[in-house]
Amino acid sequence: MNENIIDYVEKKREEIKEKEGKDPEKIVSLQYSRRAVQIGSKCIKHTKKGHKTLTSKIDKVVLNKFLGPIVLLGVIYLLYNLSIVQGYELTNYTWPILASFRDLVASILPPEGLLFDPLLRSMTLSVVDGILAVLNYLPIFAILFSLVAILEDIGYIPRMTFIMDRVFRHFGLHGQSLFPLVLGGVFVGGCAIPGVMATRGIKDERARLATILVVPLMNCLAKTPLYILLIGLFFVQYKGFVMFFMATITIIIALSVSKVLSLTVLKTKEPAPFVLEMPPYHLPTITGVLRRCFERLWLFLRKIVTVVLVVMILVFVLTNFPGISQDQRASYQDQMSQAIERFYHSLGQKSSYREILAGDHLEEYFNYSDDYSMAKRGAGTEEEEETIDQEFEERNNDFYKLANRGVYKMDGKLQRDKEAMQATKVFRQLERERKEIRADINDEMMINSVLGFVGRKLEPLTKYAGFNWRINIALISSFAAKESSVTTLGAIYKSDEGESLEEKVSEQEKGWTPLHALAIMLFMAMYPPCIPTLLAVRLETGSTKWMLFATIYPIILGSIIAVLIFTGGSLLGLSGLQAMILFYILAIAIMIVMGFIKNTEEDQIL
Repeated sequence: MNENIIDYVEKKREEIKEKEGKDPEKIVSLQYSRRAVQIGSKCIKHTKKGHKTLTSKIDKVVLNKFLGPIVLLGVIYLLYNLSIVQGYELTNYTWPILASFRDLVASILPPEGLLFDPLLRSMTLSVVDGILAVLNYLPIFAILFSLVAILEDIGYIPRMTFIMDRVFRHFGLHGQSLFPLVLGGVFVGGCAIPGVMATRGIKDERARLATILVVPLMNCLAKTPLYILLIGLFFVQYKGFVMFFMATITIIIALSVSKVLSLTVLKTKEPAPFVLEMPPYHLPTITGVLRRCFERLWLFLRKIVTVVLVVMILVFVLTNFPGISQDQRASYQDQMSQAIERFYHSLGQKSSYREILAGDHLEEYFNYSDDYSMAKRGAGTEEEEETIDQEFEERNNDFYKLANRGVYKMDGKLQRDKEAMQATKVFRQLERERKEIRADINDEMMINSVLGFVGRKLEPLTKYAGFNWRINIALISSFAAKESSVTTLGAIYKSDEGESLEEKVSEQEKGWTPLHALAIMLFMAMYPPCIPTLLAVRLETGSTKWMLFATIYPIILGSIIAVLIFTGGSLLGLSGLQAMILFYILAIAIMIVMGFIKNTEEDQIL
């Protein structure tokens, strides 16, 4: 008897599903809502007919079917224009401070050698350079986090959820997916770990798994420094637009990926309806905005000091060992000896500075000159510069005349030592040759290193995406933590002058174009999540299979996109901006087509 009832109910369930195109559970849920509205309309009395609150008036525009998405895009563009363009200007003021800190660290370390530095100095400065390369972007993050906190306080984030639900449900997601995506970095500066963890509240199993798998495609905070670096080098006049492109292209690609997943590997998962409560608008508080801004900055700094510090030490070891052979070392020392001989010959037999700079004194003067340059860079006022000049003159008067290009004071009056001026010109040539030899040594050590070997082996494949072996090394190191992409570049592109990373890259990579930069940024946007995020995926899905899938498919997707941008753009003769716009149009077209493809089971509640 019971079996007959169960069979009868199941039969009726299938008949209703076939006739209505929806599960009976959804129909019942919809009828509950309609009945509640009917009861409410009969029971609730409105004392002021026609009166509309400020929230309802604003929502009439913000949540409008046509105006809502336009307002949303405008908010996102304004967000990135203010944070990236204006914030980038602030880095002009923060970098001198960071460079002074780097100089301070360098001053307390063992002095550098003529060609080969002590291990402690090399490792410490390599780690410091890498970390400072990321810390230089703190002003941008501070503005970005503050603006996002304001949007949260106002109450606009739930409106975004409502607006995007209309789009998301066509791609195997729904409105509840937006919050994890926002945490993951729909607004550049999120983190995939809380984004993945936030999917616990999604009852729709299909949407939940799809969200988990596409959250790592968002622009997490750790990816942002690489974007800012490349945008500052290759898209100076279009910073706001390019950052807007990077923010929106990832969600466009993520929607297409989610649709493919819902039609394939996730098609057997059960969908569920979506309910959202809309809070009223209210003004943000200064304390609330600042608190959340500092909380996120602190989270970033803590990660820099812990994870990235460990990664940078590991990267230093893997990019410096096993090092160069004794024969290579001897060859470079011979080159330096020949350069020194030319220096003494150009100096002349009669120059008093020939004796002053003889033997070990020449290496002493190299260190003296570096110390003097670092001290002068850190001076902020004329009084500080005068104090520095006095200290270095007392330290060694002859060296001071050389370092200051023959200018010195006697009895309060400026004097010029022509012999010192001539010696300075000759020394500058020796200094240039020394820098070239040291750069060659650095390249040779990098090429012979463990990571250099791996990077060069991958180069025949990655060249189609525009990646050289240095970029390969940065991408490999960033698998542990995405911040390491920039910190590794800071270690690879070494400099003795305390230059910013932008200056070092532009100086040492003359052949790079905006197409290279665009391909690298898009590959990084698709790059597999960091190890902690993969562990979060394993925890939330309860499956190692999904964790491995989340690792492999972004590599394939990112490689295809990078090759399409670089090789395709090069063949078509496109500029970086043209390739960006063309790819944007292509991605939107694919997304629209994917949105029109019906799932095997209709997910919408009409």
